[in-house]
Amino acid sequence: MNPENKTYRLPPGYTALQSLFRSFRFLKDPIKFVSRSMNRFSGTYSVATLKKYTLILTQDPAFINYVLKENHTNYPKSEITADRAARYFGKGFLFSNGEDWLTHRRLVQPGFHREIIAGLYEIIIGTINRSLADFPTGEKIDVYPLVYQTAFNIVINSLFTIRLAPETMSELSRTFSEVQDFYIGEVNKPLQRFFYPINHADRIMLRKSAKMRDIIKGILKERQSGKESFNDLLDILLKARYEDTGLPIPEERLIDQIMILIFAGHETVANTLSWLLYLLAPETKVMERLRASMETMNITDSVKDEYFTAVINEGMRLYPAAWMTDRVALKDDQFGEYSFPKGTVILSFFYGLHRNKDYWNDESAFHPERFLSENAKEKKTKSFFPFGAGPRLCIGNNFAMAEMSFFLYAFLKEFEISPTGLVPEMKPLITLRPGKVILNVKRRSC
Repeated sequence: MNPENKTYRLPPGYTALQSLFRSFRFLKDPIKFVSRSMNRFSGTYSVATLKKYTLILTQDPAFINYVLKENHTNYPKSEITADRAARYFGKGFLFSNGEDWLTHRRLVQPGFHREIIAGLYEIIIGTINRSLADFPTGEKIDVYPLVYQTAFNIVINSLFTIRLAPETMSELSRTFSEVQDFYIGEVNKPLQRFFYPINHADRIMLRKSAKMRDIIKGILKERQSGKESFNDLLDILLKARYEDTGLPIPEERLIDQIMILIFAGHETVANTLSWLLYLLAPETKVMERLRASMETMNITDSVKDEYFTAVINEGMRLYPAAWMTDRVALKDDQFGEYSFPKGTVILSFFYGLHRNKDYWNDESAFHPERFLSENAKEKKTKSFFPFGAGPRLCIGNNFAMAEMSFFLYAFLKEFEISPTGLVPEMKPLITLRPGKVILNVKRRSC
């Protein structure tokens, strides 16, 4: 496994041959397979691969914290994430490492200061209200596509203050989804790459990616040719300068950052809100408590309301958008009783940790009250990673919380929802996407 023939103490797990035989079960239902393996191996296990490197999967919060925060300099994103994803989404800070990641993260960071986000509240709320005005009602409505489009519109309208034709908006959002699905298929089913010379599937997706970049390039040229000033992220990026050279961000690298911000800014929020509506549908008492809070506050107050935050946190606990994340060891390392060589890929299984009965009471139930200050002993913040941890903590976490609070407030003010008994399929892609979220939806009479 290593040139120096060192002896390492890896967690128990599967040999390369065992993992090969189990690969079909993993591909069929990754979350179910990993969850069962976590139960079998007490929360941390290893997987040997035919490529002679080892995977370690863990839902141990101390191990996760060590990798993402305490010793983060030894654990960049793995090649699978950093290089393959960059083929389709560009070399934005989400899929980069080292100095390149740090430099561009710092350039983007000012766009997510609280003052900037607060200045966008009116645009966010206006976009939500326009979307809800056309929200369909009736029995067995699939709310996911509608929530997804709303989240996409919010990102485009607020972070970039862009007015795009409806058909262009639809094309962008659809293509982002298609390219993501293809990338995940490429990661999970590497043998499909052998057919690319015949079916040219990769070329088709790369052309779709190039089309997205062309649309963004047109947006940049339109903004740069105008004289109007905008207090948004796009203005901040256009005015940003590298510390060492004083030069602006090159156009292609600027497009990389925008591609990532559009992707990360709508996909995670759309998924979380859709799961949350599914969880809320049978919980009439929770919805009544939320509406009672709404009677004494306006929509912008919701982002500061403890119960609104608790409800959203509980949704992210049960269905974390980032259901798993990967890092690779640059050097030999050890944690607790385990030791492992450089090149080992560590996979943090947030979904399993968030539902682990060792850390959460009534772990599979929807109980927002567990996140209230009065129940501080049950908040389990050290076992809760809704936005990751450490230096790579989600840069847009405050924006996302505001967006989700405003949507929840506006939606509950206008609509009643009830369950249909249909459980959404979990689609563990880059994010944990629901399949169809089928609910009964009607407008409130008040």
